[in-house]
Amino acid sequence: MRSKFFSFLVLGLALLVAVPAFSQSEDEIVASFLKKTEKKKSKHAVGFFVLNGSYGRISRDNKYNYFAGRVTPLVTSTNGSSTLVDDISNTQEISGAIGFMTSRKTAVSLGFSYWLKLGSSRTGDFNLSLVNENDPNPHAGFDLKSEVKVIGACANFDYFLSNPPDKDGVLRKLAVKLTAGGGYYKASWQLWDGFAGYNLTSLQSEAVGGKLSGSAPGGNLGISAEYPINFGGLIMEGLLRYTYLNFTNMKWYNGSNQEVVATYNESGSRVDLNFSGPRVQLGFKRYFSW
Repeated sequence: MRSKFFSFLVLGLALLVAVPAFSQSEDEIVASFLKKTEKKKSKHAVGFFVLNGSYGRISRDNKYNYFAGRVTPLVTSTNGSSTLVDDISNTQEISGAIGFMTSRKTAVSLGFSYWLKLGSSRTGDFNLSLVNENDPNPHAGFDLKSEVKVIGACANFDYFLSNPPDKDGVLRKLAVKLTAGGGYYKASWQLWDGFAGYNLTSLQSEAVGGKLSGSAPGGNLGISAEYPINFGGLIMEGLLRYTYLNFTNMKWYNGSNQEVVATYNESGSRVDLNFSGPRVQLGFKRYFSW
């Protein structure tokens, strides 16, 4: 008898719990589902992609320009063409990135950097008496080439000081942000055929049989502004930044794995490619959400 009583008691408690759960109307169930769905939709992730170009100034007092100034007087032309080996005092860069908002006011991105050709390349018939005192052999009949190319990969962090994009990835008005980042870059330096570099092992001149190359980390810090232009959802972005990038290891290796470098004086001092300096950047950006 007592066991039946407890069985009825348990059954009754179960009914008290279960009945309210099944007592919701169809409209209430649908409304509850829509509310949950709308809540999920309100939590959008916001991403973006950007493509821009930049122009930078570097100090004219750099080792590449020492090199160019030292070589120029040694070059003679057989057909009246200019004999100037150009200095490098400005740089042009194309870059792009893709990223996402990590919070309402912060974003991270990962991108690439491609620098347009630096230096000079003149076709013709040029002669060079010597490169340094250890290179007594004349070089004749070559194109006067000294081209530098730079590529890199970089990551950036943005902090919005005002008016970040909303949760749907829409920028309503002018936004201002701080930007910091860094990356890793590679440089290649192609010189004229028969160029005589300086062998750091033998301490003698040696013809370079390929491009000098080097790599270096770089960093940048700046402030930028974004403004919606109401065309295809595009945003115009302008940036002022300072970039630090200095290639201190430009070299070429011969068949004996000996390091050969370009020098800017007779004592064999290596030519560094210091491209640090202020930059102005302008480009287009587009936010999207999912």
